[in-house]
Amino acid sequence: MNARNLLLATTLGSLMLLTGCVNSLELSPARLESVRAGMTRDEVLLLLGLPQRQESYGSTEFLIYSTDGRSTTALLDFTPIAVVDGRVTGTGRKLYDAVVQAHSRHG
Repeated sequence: MNARNLLLATTLGSLMLLTGCVNSLELSPARLESVRAGMTRDEVLLLLGLPQRQESYGSTEFLIYSTDGRSTTALLDFTPIAVVDGRVTGTGRKLYDAVVQAHSRHG
C-alpha cells in the first residue's frame, strides 16, 4: 500500500470513528446547504458523514448524498458535491450534469 492510500485509509477510518453516530439517513438539508466552495473533502466528510455514492469524471470527484436523507442509494433525489484536488469546487445537479456531459463528449 503506497503512502497516499495509507493516508486515505487512515483518514477514512478516523472519519468513520468520528461520524459513527451520524446515520446517513439523519442527514438534514440544512447540513447539505452548509457545504461551501473551498472546503476540504475531509471537512465535508466530517460534516455529512460518508456519501451514499461516489463518482469520478476526469479530475472531478463527486460525493453524492441523498437530498432528503431518506434514500440509502441517492439515485433519484441527490445532491452532488464536486471535489477537485481535495477541495469543494461546487454543489448541485446543474454542475454535476455539466461535468458528466462534458466528460462523455471527451471520454
